[in-house]
Amino acid sequence: MRKTLKIPGIDQCPVDDIVSIEGKGNYTTIFLKNGETILMAKTLKKFESQLRLGTFLRIHKSYLVNKVNVIGHDLEDTKTVKTILQHSLPVSRRKLDLVRGQLS
Repeated sequence: MRKTLKIPGIDQCPVDDIVSIEGKGNYTTIFLKNGETILMAKTLKKFESQLRLGTFLRIHKSYLVNKVNVIGHDLEDTKTVKTILQHSLPVSRRKLDLVRGQLS
């Protein structure tokens, strides 16, 4: 399990400081606890392979979330996960059972 991740502008970012990662094609946006966002030219799949043994969970085609930074979820009605940054991230139908098992 990785403890740090190399991110441009931040030499070694602790994995626990990453709240969520959003993928958009060949780019990803990393959301950090301090409110910073970092855009990287790397696919979400690359991040998933680096972080798969840690506390990260793929909740949607476009989202990876750090389970440590999830403060709540509504998997029945809105099918969303709420992070400490007050972002509501969608959970896909295919990932719903996995997310229920991991977060409940």
